[in-house]
Amino acid sequence: MLEVDLIQSPKAEFLTPLFTYNDAAISSLDFVKALQNLGITKGDTVYMTSDIAVFGKLAVFNRQFLLDSIIEAVIEVVGDQGTIIMPTFSYSFCNGESFNVAESKSTVGVLTEHFRQRSDVKRTVQPIFSAAVWGEKQDFFMNIGHDSFDNDSIFGKLRRVKGKFVCLGAPFHSCTYIHHIEQMHGCNYRYIKTFSGTIINDDQVYEDSYTFFVRYLGKNVNLDTNPLEKHLLSKGLLDQVTLGNGIIQCISSEELFAEGCKLLDSDPYFFLEGEPNL
Repeated sequence: MLEVDLIQSPKAEFLTPLFTYNDAAISSLDFVKALQNLGITKGDTVYMTSDIAVFGKLAVFNRQFLLDSIIEAVIEVVGDQGTIIMPTFSYSFCNGESFNVAESKSTVGVLTEHFRQRSDVKRTVQPIFSAAVWGEKQDFFMNIGHDSFDNDSIFGKLRRVKGKFVCLGAPFHSCTYIHHIEQMHGCNYRYIKTFSGTIINDDQVYEDSYTFFVRYLGKNVNLDTNPLEKHLLSKGLLDQVTLGNGIIQCISSEELFAEGCKLLDSDPYFFLEGEPNL
């Protein structure tokens, strides 16, 4: 595993215990070290899924301090020239709801919901798979198309800048980027479906349509990412470190795309539990 130097004079709040596990304290500085040991450096673009409940027992009960501390640890690692993206999926149009950029809550974790509400973070206008973006490439990632997974989506743009996908305690199964690989490879067990509804963006209220590469229902199309995860770990493409009771993983979006396409070339149903009934 890559070993790097830690920040020399950490802020006092970086040393405050956030969790405990087996009588050991876990602070923001431990998150910094874990991310650095995964090879994340200044200037990197990271797309991060999260489940912060897995790391251990809470040692601090100020919710805002806890969430801000984790976010600031990630900012410390990527620096001012870096970019942080977190999913803030609402699935609004799929659920027959309007999408309010400022108000529709993220359904994919407390950290993502807290992150999107920061004053220095912007949220993409994407009523199904929105993302919250902080940092140097914020404007680049705000300018996305109406398809959820094509090259003009947040996932296509992540690959374009050679960004990294990070699972912060969340399982590898949370890697929605896999659907970008499926769509660009042309998997036959999914198809493009259009969803329409109302967008509310500041003082603008309008009707719009977005597309989503959905799976065929009733056709035994069940995603299973375990073989992919094991394959990537065995090839050294997916790195991981343990922090408390949790695991943090990191992989290059470019390498994940290339390897995923190779696997689908050899087995078009590699990402599934079994062959679908199409």
